[in-house]
Amino acid sequence: MRVLIPVEENKGLQSPISDEFGEAPFFLVVDGDRVEGYKNEEVITGRGHRWEEILKLKPDVVVTREIGRPAFYAFKAKGVKIYLAEGATVAEALDKLRRGELREFPPELAHEPRHRH
Repeated sequence: MRVLIPVEENKGLQSPISDEFGEAPFFLVVDGDRVEGYKNEEVITGRGHRWEEILKLKPDVVVTREIGRPAFYAFKAKGVKIYLAEGATVAEALDKLRRGELREFPPELAHEPRHRH
């Protein structure tokens, strides 16, 4: 299972979870024991919608504190599960995810885009 989490700093599993999604400074993809870090500008190059570019990382699951409505519905349409992040770090959120303690991201919390496309 490939889990994508937006983070403030790339410190592996100890990375602090970002309060942003598409504008987070980094994205971490955790797949089993593998942890891959990407700078936002490596992923979001301006060649499409942010969510389209983030989908290129092929996540099965997204754990986030916030997400825009277009990204929310695009990810759901692609079968990507979205969970509301709990915990300060990636390790804490992953632990809660594995224990089944994270709730699915409520659609009513998905917001209108705050940036230009």
